[in-house]
Amino acid sequence: MNINDLEQIIRILKQNEVTDFEIEHDGVHIKLSRGGSVVQTSTQISSVAPAISTPPAAIQSAPPVVDEKYTKVESPIVGTFYRKPSPDAEAYASEGQMVKKGDTLCIIEAMKIMNEIEAPVSGKIVKVLLTDGQVVEFGEVLFLIDPSA
Repeated sequence: MNINDLEQIIRILKQNEVTDFEIEHDGVHIKLSRGGSVVQTSTQISSVAPAISTPPAAIQSAPPVVDEKYTKVESPIVGTFYRKPSPDAEAYASEGQMVKKGDTLCIIEAMKIMNEIEAPVSGKIVKVLLTDGQVVEFGEVLFLIDPSA
């Protein structure tokens, strides 16, 4: 596998919003994670064990540019993001919807525990930044709320 193959894999992963990827091919093991800035590789041959440090821009998506008037709702934990209480239910919050402080916006599942994330302020949901089933990191922005609406 050469650097062009790796760059093509990274492009495909970014286009499909994949956060973790692992492959083993011809004795080379590659693990990519958009949560970190280092791509690790290893081989079965003991004399060759390269580690490729890839610039964060190549793997991580840039954080969204946020207008200062919006309140960011950040994840307090690492887990899996869900907009609905169950697959056949309606989303807790959608773009354009008005919410009150304390309203449930989503659930983050961590270690089989469903953690409700509440609105820190009253206002209008401007942007939902994640999709159902997406892995979320600590401090990652989930929603933008316009408190002046």
